[in-house]
Amino acid sequence: MRRSKLVLTFALIFTFIFSCFSFAEAQQLSLIKGKDSDIRLLIEVDDYKLSKYEPQEGVYLGAYVYQDTLINGDMKKFNELTGKKHASFFIYLGYGRPLPQKWIDQLKEVGAIPHIAFEPNNGLDEVQDDDYLRNFAKSLKETGMPVFLRFASEMNGNWTAYSGDPKKYIEKWRLVHDVMGEEAPNVMMVWTVFAFPTSNILSYYPGDEYVDWVGVNIYNVVYHNNNINLRADHEDPLELLDYVYDTFSERKPIQISEFGATHYTITDGKYYVGFAIEKITRMYTGLKTRYPRVKSIFYFDVNNLINAPPGRRINNYSLTDDERILKTYSNLISDPYFLSDIEPNLEGSLDNEFMVVKDGWLMLNGKTFISSRVVEKYMKAQVSLSPMRQNVIISKDKKVAVFKVSPFSKAVLNKDAFILDGTSYLPLSELASSLGYKVKWDGENKVIKVEMNGN
Repeated sequence: MRRSKLVLTFALIFTFIFSCFSFAEAQQLSLIKGKDSDIRLLIEVDDYKLSKYEPQEGVYLGAYVYQDTLINGDMKKFNELTGKKHASFFIYLGYGRPLPQKWIDQLKEVGAIPHIAFEPNNGLDEVQDDDYLRNFAKSLKETGMPVFLRFASEMNGNWTAYSGDPKKYIEKWRLVHDVMGEEAPNVMMVWTVFAFPTSNILSYYPGDEYVDWVGVNIYNVVYHNNNINLRADHEDPLELLDYVYDTFSERKPIQISEFGATHYTITDGKYYVGFAIEKITRMYTGLKTRYPRVKSIFYFDVNNLINAPPGRRINNYSLTDDERILKTYSNLISDPYFLSDIEPNLEGSLDNEFMVVKDGWLMLNGKTFISSRVVEKYMKAQVSLSPMRQNVIISKDKKVAVFKVSPFSKAVLNKDAFILDGTSYLPLSELASSLGYKVKWDGENKVIKVEMNGN
């Protein structure tokens, strides 16, 4: 008994010394936490279950062209101008209105599926389990196509008629979900927020079992709210995506339900073609390299100067009225990563996916270390400490790796583990090699990818 107490006491002292010593050394060495870095760490997992009609890889290509007056909303013409078939197009449809059959027929002619922004603009009380909703669901089933149904989006903004009461919102969302499940199993329920504010987003989330896809609407403008004192040209479209992506992408495919970049604003009466090209390029290149869980995107091809409601005629997002912007978009989407057709429904099938790791890793003097929590969560390995806490032991699928616990400086030089604030950190490259993973560094896009062998 006395021997056990002595061993335990020594182990506690050992851990305390290393924790304190490491923290002191951290002040002198170059230590950057992953969440504070512009580098993204992506780790491949093999136990993700695909959602409804989610592609295993790539991004469904979509757009909103219904109000593009230059092409009269012609989806075929838009495909010709951009040089690529789009997998889906969307419209706005007020709750209570019937499904526009003419538009559905036009979609079928171009081989695209419908994406419907279904909006209860008279408030949530009009949403009931009644003949209208049941018949609307049946009409969606009768299309014979997969359907993105984006019910009551941007509820986190106070500009919608269904904002302000999260409890009622969730109740009505679940009602619509259940009716669609009974009447129209081809429907994908897309829960979409605006990029900001983010503080109230979670309060409106209906729950994983009621959501197929999670979406976000993102717009790049030069000024917010038509106010020349509210500059917004510094905003990065990918950073506007981060909150939704980091919060939901491990559980749901992400859809960018609307994206647009202005190239003219009435706020100062100036053209910003270069601005639009920069933001569009940033978005579409970033999805492939840094945001692999984004599985669909819709460009908002509209000149709001003539098509928006009064008071909102501020920006021109149109692709088709400027050859330079149209050419940029066409070049970007020519990448096969952007998909022209909806893939078969593999809902529930296991799939390998790359998940972003925000917390639990750091760079010490340029070398990457990951925490034991990250090892357990993403690599599904078992982590333990030796009896005297001198070694960290990692085991997975009959593979075992042992790392000596050292102070910071020695950990970097000797490829050892260290303890910081009570958490074990292990050298990524050496750990990955021991467990059968490969580490790839993409310097151009600042991405660390940890792949399973065979990929």
